[in-house]
Amino acid sequence: MQLRALKYFSQVAKSASLREAADKLFVTPTAVTRQIELLEHHYGASLIERSPRGIKLTREGEYLAQAVQATLRELEGVKEKIASSQSIVSGCIRICSAESLIAPFIAPTMNDFQRLHPGVCFDIDVGSAPHIAEALISDKADIALTFYMPVSAELQVTHSCSLKHKILMAPSHRLSSKNVLTLRDIAQHPLAIPPSNFSVRQLLESAAKRENLVLDMRFVTNSIEVQKRLAMLGMALLILPQLNVGDISDQEKLIAVALSDSVMGTVKVDLGLPRQRTLSMATKIFHEMLAKRINAQNA
Repeated sequence: MQLRALKYFSQVAKSASLREAADKLFVTPTAVTRQIELLEHHYGASLIERSPRGIKLTREGEYLAQAVQATLRELEGVKEKIASSQSIVSGCIRICSAESLIAPFIAPTMNDFQRLHPGVCFDIDVGSAPHIAEALISDKADIALTFYMPVSAELQVTHSCSLKHKILMAPSHRLSSKNVLTLRDIAQHPLAIPPSNFSVRQLLESAAKRENLVLDMRFVTNSIEVQKRLAMLGMALLILPQLNVGDISDQEKLIAVALSDSVMGTVKVDLGLPRQRTLSMATKIFHEMLAKRINAQNA
């Protein structure tokens, strides 16, 4: 038995004729008659009586009308409860991000979010752009933030900003007094860089090839913390994007010097969502808050 048949019968019970019921349901009288016949077949009894004056319910029809009205009221109550529950911000938000974007974007947004919605938990994964895109497509993540999001019909980039790359080093490093550095300036100094599947590494290699430079890529690691530690010890330089405005992150006593290069100078940050997936209320709100933080960098 379909819910439609019960709704049609409920309207018939309130109407003086099948045509009146059909008009209020925005269907034809034939469609109403068909649903009533289905109910009569199901219950094995006549539910309405037709006369020149219109229709009236049989005794069996009266029984069914009372039950249907109670059932429809209950279902409407369930609908309201579901709508109310969806407005409650709860659950877990799965985030996949480039590690270097956690401190400037993800962490402060989570801090603001938790003040408003303390009941929400977070599952955070880090990786390269291909890994992040795959996590979003394969439903292992709800929201993604990375450099140069790979193009896919299954995901959408909702917001973007461009950040400036800077060279980070220990205060004791002999390049720390410079205001601006070029790739040629850092070519003879050890670098701590991520593996080749990271966009910053690909950009760096492309820029070095253009300048006909051989860089000292001495330390290769996908851990930002390891890169920072090597820089703090004066063992290496590292290249990280820095916020254009509102950068209050603590780089742990590292000096940041602007990098002047047409390829490496700026990097694009993309915020992504799955293209066809229903998002939780928590994810929607977190996405909006993160988008505002990203848009602020375009000011």
